[in-house]
Amino acid sequence: MQIEDAILATLAYYDGLDYPLSAFELYRYIINPKRLKPHVESLEAIALTDIYEAVEELLGRGAIEEEHGFYFLKGRMGLSGLRLEREKISAQKWRRCLHRAYWLQLAPWIRGMFVSGSLALGTVSTESDFDILVLVEPGRLYLARLLLSGVASLIAARRTRYETTAPDKFCFNHYLTTDALNIKHESLYNAQTYAHLVPLAVSPALAGKFFAENLWINKYVYNFTPHQQTIRRTVRPSGFLKGIAKLIEFVGQGSIGDMFEKLARQYQQKRIGSNPATHATGGRVIYTSTELEFHPHSFERIILDYYNETTHRLGVSMSPEPDSGLRE
Repeated sequence: MQIEDAILATLAYYDGLDYPLSAFELYRYIINPKRLKPHVESLEAIALTDIYEAVEELLGRGAIEEEHGFYFLKGRMGLSGLRLEREKISAQKWRRCLHRAYWLQLAPWIRGMFVSGSLALGTVSTESDFDILVLVEPGRLYLARLLLSGVASLIAARRTRYETTAPDKFCFNHYLTTDALNIKHESLYNAQTYAHLVPLAVSPALAGKFFAENLWINKYVYNFTPHQQTIRRTVRPSGFLKGIAKLIEFVGQGSIGDMFEKLARQYQQKRIGSNPATHATGGRVIYTSTELEFHPHSFERIILDYYNETTHRLGVSMSPEPDSGLRE
């Protein structure tokens, strides 16, 4: 029964995204049963065969439905067609993303990039941009952001704060330095988001370090194992572009680089702090020496409210999921 309830809860979460799941995706992203009923004993493992058996039981009693190999809550027929349409859009966007991301190798002090958001989740529309999580050399966070934004602007692929929609442009909405990879804002929403991260330009070692620093994801996503299952869509490497980036890093090392980093930090922090969106309710903006996060109007609370309402209606959860500490 624990597995069946966890499947229903997982389908409820993705129902808020209008996104049906395959059996393997249910296995991979299944919500930890302890999130639903904390007093029950933990399961030792949830195997793919357990998912198939539980799905058949749920189908048999009419709790869920299936179409084209995708599963969804009862009464949501048609979601599989929407997903197939999204997959066509996603394939086109991935080609554009990889083509444009090739030029980002010119930016110095960037140590890794993951695709996040709708492109990683597969919930894209024609208006979707490319959400990027960026890993940066310590001590050069603000210079790296400035130059990465500059490169993206040169290829006309940077989303600005004034654009309400920016199809196929990069939205660099989260930066972490490589010495501070732990994300402290835990929630079901963030766990599912980070479980879908797609390495774009990051070494396996650094990707492994990132996920090792964020093992809290498994408190929410029971079977998450990034090393075995993460999809990789890697940018074609360019020795020439990377060479230019390394040259800039060489020139910007030591006290000279520290001075420019200080100026870049002061300028950017002043602009961020004076932006009204920074202080808006329902989101989060962080600007420290090790992290920059720009989610002033987060979708998190909307999804979690829907999830809590749906799991309560289905009778599968006794514990509403809180958000990650969004601004009140």
